Amino acid sequence: MGCLRHYSGNDLKLAPRGRTFNAQGEYIIGLNDKVTIRVIGSNDINGEFIVSQAGSVSLPLIGAVQAAGQTERELSKLLTEQYKTFLKNPSVSVGVTGYDSYKIYITGEVRKPGVYTFQEKTTLLQGLATAGGLGEFARGEIILHRAGKSGVIEKFVTDYDAVLKGEHRLDGFLLERGDVINIY
Repeated sequence: MGCLRHYSGNDLKLAPRGRTFNAQGEYIIGLNDKVTIRVIGSNDINGEFIVSQAGSVSLPLIGAVQAAGQTERELSKLLTEQYKTFLKNPSVSVGVTGYDSYKIYITGEVRKPGVYTFQEKTTLLQGLATAGGLGEFARGEIILHRAGKSGVIEKFVTDYDAVLKGEHRLDGFLLERGDVINIY
C-alpha cells in the first residue's frame, strides 16, 4: 500500500507498553477479569471471583484484596501472606480464567469493526485479522490511541506496509487493554 501519512501522531514504535503484560510477559489482572483462587486444604475459600470496578476481589476470611494491577504470581504471594493469619502454612494458587479487561476497539476501514476481547497476547496484525483485515477502501494508515504513562490518551501512527514488513518489529507489536485502532 505504501501511503503518505495524512494523520499526525507519534511513531507507533514509541507507544508505551506494560499495562496488560509486564516485562516478563505475565498478564496483569484488570477490572472485570475472572480469577480462580485455590487454597490447598481449605475448600471453603476456593472459587471463582470477578475483579470489581474498584480493582478488588472479596474473599472469605480476609475480605477485599486488591487484584487489579497484579500478576497471578504477585496476587498468589499476597494472598498467601494474608491467609497466614487464619491458616497454618497456606498454599494459594491464582489463575486468570476470564480476560474480560483485555478489550480492543477496532474501527475504520476494516471488514468487521467492533470491540474484541482477547484471551491471550495479541499482536496488531492478529487484531486486524480478527477484524477481517483491511476494507476495500483502506489506504493502509493505522492510528492507535493508547493511554500514556500519565493516563492521557496519545495518538501513534504507522502504515500497514511497515507492520507487514516487520519494520521496527511492528509485526510483533502487542495490543494493550483499551487500545483503539482506527484504519484509514
